[in-house]
Amino acid sequence: MMFEVSVAFKYLIPRKKHLSVTLIAMMSVGVISLIVWLLLVFLSVTSGIEASWLKKLTDLNAPLRVTPTSAYFSSYYHKVDAFSSASNFSVKTLGEKKDAENSDPYNPEEDPETPMQFPKPAFDANGVFIDPVKGLISAFSELQKKHPSITFQDYEMSGALLKLKLLRNNPSGQESMQFLTQVSYLATPPLPQKVLSSLLLPLSSKDLNHLLFLANYRMENLLEDGIPSIHPSKEAFQERIGQILSFVTIHSVKTTSDWMLPASLLPENTPFKAYGSQERGKWHWTLAESTSNKGTQATIVKTEKEIQVILPDQSISLDSPELFSVENPITFQTTIDKQSLLEAGRLQEISLLVKGSLQGHTLQGPLPWKNLQADKFTTSTSTFPGEQGILLPKGFQENGALVGDHGFLSYQASTSSSLQEQRLPIFIAGFYDPGIISVGNKCLLVPKEITRSINAANLSTSFDKISLGGFQVWMDPPKQAKHIKQELIEILQQKELLPYWNVASYQDYDFAKDLLQQFQSDKMLLSLIGIIILIVACCNILSFLILLVSDKKQEIAILQAMGASTKSIASIFGICGVIVGLLGCAIGVGAALITLHNIDSLSSFLSALQGHDAFSPAFYGNSLPSTLSPDAVLFIFLATPILSLLSGLIPAIKASKLSPSSILRSES
Repeated sequence: MMFEVSVAFKYLIPRKKHLSVTLIAMMSVGVISLIVWLLLVFLSVTSGIEASWLKKLTDLNAPLRVTPTSAYFSSYYHKVDAFSSASNFSVKTLGEKKDAENSDPYNPEEDPETPMQFPKPAFDANGVFIDPVKGLISAFSELQKKHPSITFQDYEMSGALLKLKLLRNNPSGQESMQFLTQVSYLATPPLPQKVLSSLLLPLSSKDLNHLLFLANYRMENLLEDGIPSIHPSKEAFQERIGQILSFVTIHSVKTTSDWMLPASLLPENTPFKAYGSQERGKWHWTLAESTSNKGTQATIVKTEKEIQVILPDQSISLDSPELFSVENPITFQTTIDKQSLLEAGRLQEISLLVKGSLQGHTLQGPLPWKNLQADKFTTSTSTFPGEQGILLPKGFQENGALVGDHGFLSYQASTSSSLQEQRLPIFIAGFYDPGIISVGNKCLLVPKEITRSINAANLSTSFDKISLGGFQVWMDPPKQAKHIKQELIEILQQKELLPYWNVASYQDYDFAKDLLQQFQSDKMLLSLIGIIILIVACCNILSFLILLVSDKKQEIAILQAMGASTKSIASIFGICGVIVGLLGCAIGVGAALITLHNIDSLSSFLSALQGHDAFSPAFYGNSLPSTLSPDAVLFIFLATPILSLLSGLIPAIKASKLSPSSILRSES
């Protein structure tokens, strides 16, 4: 075989005497490279988008979901809690059932008698009381032994009216209060920290500055509709600012349009360009690089004893401390004075140690936290800490909601005579990306205690019992869900628990099934088109090898005369076809890697040509996938050499059937 490979490489080396063969060979390699490049880019982008959508689907919804069936809700196991003092005569949630000490809490000697039509308790073949929830947990544990990446969590859902109080500080300095009201679904957040962290949106500077703004307000009257009182007690302020700074480290602050530069920050004997204007007979000075056509030009210099304002025709001494306006915002590197933090009762009483630059000169010193906004910062978590914090879908941000906004969840609770409104105080701890979820931007992630309180109050919602709770199961990778689903079903059958549970993978979710099927259809169609185009591209190899056989007739005859077999001659030209195909693959893969590395630049260029987004962020995300798909590379490196070999069979067979004697006579 080494002989055939060496001869094939020799034939493929470009030579001046065989220019036509060389050109056709280069054309064949170029066409295959072009097709491979296009296919890899399209298949990689498509696979990346599918993986992105699959992640959005399975983060919040989980790849596998187990929900109770109607058989569960009609069973003795579920209904008996309402007749048991050990269960406080109330139906337990799945999470409470999971943590309950006794599978059967009913005590016939102490508890009231059950109705005549009440279902009977169920026992397995060994006479053991069937506990559907603990049995399901046991099934999960068995799966974890085979698949260590599996994690599971019970979840609960409910519904309530969300009412947010949007307290804002207007540019005029006056407070205003608006209300954001929406009927919302409530769900418990996913348990795996990796999953929850991937959903959370980072805290923005706007959110942080809003938290700092709210620190100056009293929030005791959360359940009322009025504007909260300003100036909380020193203890309340200290607690609030301590909460903020416990998870945020502020590295720099930026001045606002109302900020005034104190003279104490100015370095001595350093000139600053400025311009002045008079208001009611009093000069007002603004420090600015460009002072032409803006007022009276001046230079301000701070000395040891005074501040001098040097005008074109005179100098003015400012004896008292002055505040100067600045034309452009200044960013200061900052640290918080810990002593002032311990003594402050308002945000303005906290002192910052700052260092910045103005007109190329350093400004450094203490500065009160007034008309300053946090600019650069780091957080230890993505959510504001607190027991009543909830997570809102990112769509609420478009409606003006910010982290720290307070409000309440309103729901109706049944009493002996009527329904009464109940309010649970909450605040926004963060925002999350809901991905693909059937209830869209109306699902709030709340602590489990909230859903339990609302469901226990016999809330009248649009939920049926089956929708109120279940178990979510995550695994890595999520594509294992279909296989693990079958394993779980088999385990539940063995435990006689399958009638109580409905097991569904993400492929079964109604709101995602069509989307996933469309992705599969698109990939199949694109792969089919790719194979057809590759076949057409490999036809160039056919033309090239036919011409090569005609060009190498004399050498073929000599090889045959020297004892080369028919199989050996055919192998030489078959190997030539494979080498051309592999070379085209290698060049195409290299081009695809370069393209994917610069995919965002290419997207921006196409968007500029069209005048609008070439790829909608709503579907493709903020950036296109830039990772080469291993499956696409495997497909290309299998299909192309095979098609190249098949293309070379006809010329190879033709070459092997040539008669050495007739060739040599014709050449003599």
